[in-house]
Amino acid sequence: MLKKFILIIIPCFLIIFTTSANERNTTLSLEVGKDEQGNTNSMLSADLTLNKKMHVFFGVGNSKTPSGNDVIDNNLAFVGLSNRFTQDWKLTGMIEYSGLKDAFTMVSTSAAMRYSHPNVFVELVPAFRRIRLTTLGNRQLIVNSTALGVKSGVYLGDHFRLSGSAYSYNYSSDVSKLASFNSIRFFDFKTLFLSSGLLKESYNIETGLDFNSFSISAGKNHSVSAIDFTDSDYGYLVLDYFFSDAWSMSVLAGKYEDIPEDENNFSSLRVNYSF
Repeated sequence: MLKKFILIIIPCFLIIFTTSANERNTTLSLEVGKDEQGNTNSMLSADLTLNKKMHVFFGVGNSKTPSGNDVIDNNLAFVGLSNRFTQDWKLTGMIEYSGLKDAFTMVSTSAAMRYSHPNVFVELVPAFRRIRLTTLGNRQLIVNSTALGVKSGVYLGDHFRLSGSAYSYNYSSDVSKLASFNSIRFFDFKTLFLSSGLLKESYNIETGLDFNSFSISAGKNHSVSAIDFTDSDYGYLVLDYFFSDAWSMSVLAGKYEDIPEDENNFSSLRVNYSF
């Protein structure tokens, strides 16, 4: 499945370099991150404006988690198209692949409808996900999942903004059975590890200040696991700095609240180039 996504994304990159410079407005982004437990992640993405109302975005990424003498990979690829029908309404469709072949994979299809006014926006995000788990006997277990998200935000004055989101997830099978001790008789450790990221619900709130050459944001995220129903919380700070019309960067620093104090910090750096 990942190969199919790459075959879709490669033509998108070709579009960037074959479209007239007068017709395009493209942003390329490279992001890398790490935490104190040794987990790393990287992503290369692009956003291409096709015309005044439409743009396409796509990317590939990977995260690595140390596990004893082994490393667990989680691959990511996505492609999406956004179209602004009117000044107030915009529709964005996206297909996303994540996981590791022969262990755990998930393909998500979503469609986000956003209404925005000068100082307020509201967005509804329904999604369908197809999850594939591979057993030790090399059998495929399929779980279908639906999700519904709501986002909203408000801009107060010239600089201050406040936004929030809430997501709920449902599954066609009881995925909490993966938390039982007997699950190790049927699934590889990598399958169980990657599936542990499945959520029952998640919430986010963020506030920020925007200026001409930089912006500062602070947020908090809360989620509930669909596997063992444990809560997870983390807070973060983000600094976006615009060096010029072409170059900008984003620095993120965060802290998990449910991990031992000496292992709970994480950070990332994203560099953007527009042309």
